[in-house]
Amino acid sequence: MKRFAVILLLALSSCGRHDDRIPIEFWTLQLSPAFDGYFRGLINEYESSHPGVRIVWVDVPYDAAVQKLLSAAVAGTAPDVVNLSADFLAKFHGMGALADLSGPLRTCGYTFLPNALALCTYDSTVVALPWYLNSYVAIYNKVLFRAAGMDSSDVPSSFEGLLRFVKEYKDRTGRFALYWNIGKDSYLPMMLESEGVPMVNAEMTEAAFASPRGIELVDRWVQLYRNGYFAREMVNKPGSTIVEAYQSGQAALIFTGPVFLKRIETNAPGIFAHTDVAPAITGTSGRHDLAAMALSVLTTSRHPAEAAEFAFFVTSPANQLAFSRLTTTFPSVTEALRDTFFRSSDGTLTQEARRLGAAQLPSATRLRTYLDHPEFDALRDAFDEAVQQACLGTVSTREALEHAAAVWNGILGKGR
Repeated sequence: MKRFAVILLLALSSCGRHDDRIPIEFWTLQLSPAFDGYFRGLINEYESSHPGVRIVWVDVPYDAAVQKLLSAAVAGTAPDVVNLSADFLAKFHGMGALADLSGPLRTCGYTFLPNALALCTYDSTVVALPWYLNSYVAIYNKVLFRAAGMDSSDVPSSFEGLLRFVKEYKDRTGRFALYWNIGKDSYLPMMLESEGVPMVNAEMTEAAFASPRGIELVDRWVQLYRNGYFAREMVNKPGSTIVEAYQSGQAALIFTGPVFLKRIETNAPGIFAHTDVAPAITGTSGRHDLAAMALSVLTTSRHPAEAAEFAFFVTSPANQLAFSRLTTTFPSVTEALRDTFFRSSDGTLTQEARRLGAAQLPSATRLRTYLDHPEFDALRDAFDEAVQQACLGTVSTREALEHAAAVWNGILGKGR
């Protein structure tokens, strides 16, 4: 009984002990439980060298991240450091929510890739640190290619060649060749800018995609859909379904990030066994898109200096390289990208995709320039709806794009 009383007193004493360390709340996007070990180790290392700081890690679903962050901001419970897609930075920068990291960047001791840092810079202010990156590769099913009498030499390298491939493959097999969103979450803006047709003018005050050349390029995709060469899902399903279509054997080719190879291997090992990769598909400009995840410090943080220090720790060359070894993503700092890990080959598909993606990463850039506008989601929706209407035959492609351009001009002209 006496022993129990002593244990009880010790437990009560422990419960009442105050943790006077500075708490830094850190949000990531859908990285748990797959990378729990990595983040626990990262946090333990940081806390060991910073005994006055406690990191509170919270992982949130990707699709709910923006709404959760907005709700937390309203409730006064926003995190100190948040992982956001670079696509959303303009929106939160426009709200004044993101702290300026330009000062500590100058003394961090390592160098970010210029094209990655550009995605995180607005009005000469660094509003985020680029974290892990992705470029695009063509992922294709060798068995389905052979069934169509094709091989690796038939994998298209240009959007012009891609359209020819789509038609020829279905004419030969009766099956769909490609899954790539053109309606909802449309990738056609990426195609247009790679073909040299900007979505907006240089001042971002007017839409530029409804030019004769822009209408012609989009109409090629619309006509292929109307003639039965694309699945209905390419028009009305979200971008997250691209990989689903491939791993179920419904498509011979997809065009996405090599990071999704792991999902294919896990969910469809039979498909993965017959999968190969090829370089990014581009337009006449040769430009291909860069996708970036970033870390921002919120202006509402009570401890901005400590929050920024932790963000720089996460994005250090050593920590980025360690994360890249667990994924098929790429670091945003030059010191890590120079590691032989990104140039070596061990005969596996994942490593080949990693080598291929790393080689083309420094030349990748943001193609969907409208993402730099705070109301990019309204712009995106107007364009997507126009393509959907054209595909469904409600209006002509020209009428649909001209109407979308008028909507864009109304949004873009608000600040003038």
